[in-house]
Amino acid sequence: MNLKDYVQDLSRLWPEIILSVTALLALVCDLLMKGKETRVTGWVTAIGVLFTLGWVCRDFGDADGTRMFGMMVNDRFAMFFKLLITSGLLVVTLLSLFFRGLQKDGVGEYYSILVIAAVGACFMVSTDNLLLLFLALETLSISSYALAGFLKRDLRSAEASMKYLVFGALSSGAMVYGFSLLYGFAGSLELPQIAATVRTLLHGSGHGLDAAGIGCAVAVVLSLAGFGYKVAAFPFHFWSPDVYEGAPTPVTTFLAVVSKVASFGMILRFFGGIPHGAEGSAPLATVIAAIAVCSMTFGNLAAMLQENTKRLLAYSSIAHSGYLLAGVAALVAPGAAGAVAGGDAHGHGVAAALSAGLSGGQAVTFYAAAYLLMNLGAFAVVIYLSNRFGAETVSGLAGLGWKAPIACGTLVLFLLSLTGIPPTVGFVGKWYLLQPIWSKGLHWLAVALVLNSIVSLFYYFRLARSLFLKGEAEALASPRKNAFGAEIATIAVALAVGTVWFGVSLSWLADLVLSIRI
Repeated sequence: MNLKDYVQDLSRLWPEIILSVTALLALVCDLLMKGKETRVTGWVTAIGVLFTLGWVCRDFGDADGTRMFGMMVNDRFAMFFKLLITSGLLVVTLLSLFFRGLQKDGVGEYYSILVIAAVGACFMVSTDNLLLLFLALETLSISSYALAGFLKRDLRSAEASMKYLVFGALSSGAMVYGFSLLYGFAGSLELPQIAATVRTLLHGSGHGLDAAGIGCAVAVVLSLAGFGYKVAAFPFHFWSPDVYEGAPTPVTTFLAVVSKVASFGMILRFFGGIPHGAEGSAPLATVIAAIAVCSMTFGNLAAMLQENTKRLLAYSSIAHSGYLLAGVAALVAPGAAGAVAGGDAHGHGVAAALSAGLSGGQAVTFYAAAYLLMNLGAFAVVIYLSNRFGAETVSGLAGLGWKAPIACGTLVLFLLSLTGIPPTVGFVGKWYLLQPIWSKGLHWLAVALVLNSIVSLFYYFRLARSLFLKGEAEALASPRKNAFGAEIATIAVALAVGTVWFGVSLSWLADLVLSIRI
């Protein structure tokens, strides 16, 4: 590679470069402030992330699939997920600024670690090289371990960080062993070449898999185990409830939303080359579909028993991993894509937009955007209620809907969207997921998704019932001063508007997703 090509490739990495500079500025700012004024560091970080978000929007139309450094791809898929990552990072940064638990001396480096985690996430969704994929994933993971234990004087936070580290190391070991096997079979670190090898070896000879096919299947399953851990899918979920409960709530928001969305971008990049009529991919699709059903069923049933709101949302997150994995199963499954996949959703109203079928990968991409909106909003309200009333349990929310009607009303809206009730973006996302699942012949998976969405209504309604149907007399908590209520409520309302807007006027987002090739 000559110098001109190197500089040209480097110019396509401006989002990652700006985020890296922002992380360094946050460290320098904290050093100059001597750890005394962390809010200045937070605002510097927020400005840097906002600038990155603007740059991603500016370059979105120029993403043409060009390869960079022989290890990354500058395509619309990567830019779309970078858009989600930087948007989520901006919201998490603002929530961190207004979270009471982080308003202490000596936590300025928190913002630098948060941004470094996002840099790893951006590389994850951009690379098609197995080595860089692992390095990017570990950058995100190691930063997340540190963030989970950031409340140093809180034993729950320390426990969360330790559990996350131990289980994360085990899953990384399994995944890198799977990666090494894939490299051995394919003789290449490039995902397209690996996908071609997997298609060939999993197809078999007509009399079952040979030794190489069995070894390839083991490698894919080990890789899938590492991915399953990262997205907290069953049975790799066991770390998430304790980590989500013990970590600072903005960190929980980052792990449950931004990190998970980026991880599904990585999964789509990894499995995106396996379908296209490869009959040998049917067993893999069945395995992913089984994990999806177990995740959504276990997550929803376990959430019904939770008292702590963060643990409840943790199990809800496990269930949503199942919904997203159902779309991945449709991506991997052999057969034709959705009947009208790739159609035009623009300019024909909501009905036509809903009928514009998406492929399995596109449906996962759309639902990832919906998931980002819904869960960022839900966690924003959780932080609001914790800041203002100290309420962190379902019983502690009793009657608070009458003391904070706007914030609690938006929470109910987010819960309706998470359930999949119109006219919210959650309904549209699940509708798009069901189309490719059904068209690929995975009818049992589609039925399981619908039934689990109905089950989820029970525990979501339990939260709404506690907020509004208990009566104001039962709201024992008194509002605290300096709780940043107006700031957090503004963020929640903005996310609520987006949740409804993309549920009613969805053609723009649907068209954007339809333009992405997976």
